[in-house]
Amino acid sequence: MSESVILDIDDVCIRYGDELAVRNVTLPIYEKKITAIIGPSGCGKSTLLRSLNRMNDFIHACSQDGKISFHESDLYSNTTDPVEVRRRIGMVFQRPNPFPKSIYRNIAWGPSINGLGGNMDERVERALKQAALWDEVKDRLQDSALNLSGGQQQRLCIARALAMEPEIILMDEPCSALDPVSTARIEDLLFELKENYTIVIVTHNMQQAARVSDYTAFLENGVMIEYGITEDVFTRPENKRTEEYVTGRFG
Repeated sequence: MSESVILDIDDVCIRYGDELAVRNVTLPIYEKKITAIIGPSGCGKSTLLRSLNRMNDFIHACSQDGKISFHESDLYSNTTDPVEVRRRIGMVFQRPNPFPKSIYRNIAWGPSINGLGGNMDERVERALKQAALWDEVKDRLQDSALNLSGGQQQRLCIARALAMEPEIILMDEPCSALDPVSTARIEDLLFELKENYTIVIVTHNMQQAARVSDYTAFLENGVMIEYGITEDVFTRPENKRTEEYVTGRFG
């Protein structure tokens, strides 16, 4: 079965002022697969991830060359609406960041201000079920989201992204602030979500990348050293630097 490319990253360079953070990166993101981006701290992983839904637009002095195509359309074209891009390509950040509102309003807020139709109660319930959180919160939807545990808050943030009906979910170290039990819940959730969504995850955790992803890209100093099927990258890497990193001999 041929796999469909939903995001195509072609010779992308990203700068902060004069500093080159990402250098000539080219890779495909396949539909309904999990792609992991790994590499040592400061190698450009999060910068590259944020370019995939134009979050870098908010960073002063950040500039970009090369092309990123979403369904073969230029993500950075003058005719592309960045708000629509961020609706269709959602993001979950490193630390859970629920709004200081009720659990219900956390989910409903995005769809309501973006004019997404349908029954809001059903939308909220569907998103919380997809994020494996409904059974834990269904009797306290009007409680503050800030009362949830860290792991629950992160699943709430995933539900909040899902409520916008995205095609792609970007995750920037989504488990780094969580305990092992909560991390396992998120990883189990990723397997369920990839039946319907494309996921790109940045992680420092080698074991996590090996467990959850279908494809892995290894970055060092802003350069993509290796990209391929995850099993090959971890067990039969083509580049010596990749082998040293995934076996823990550097980084």
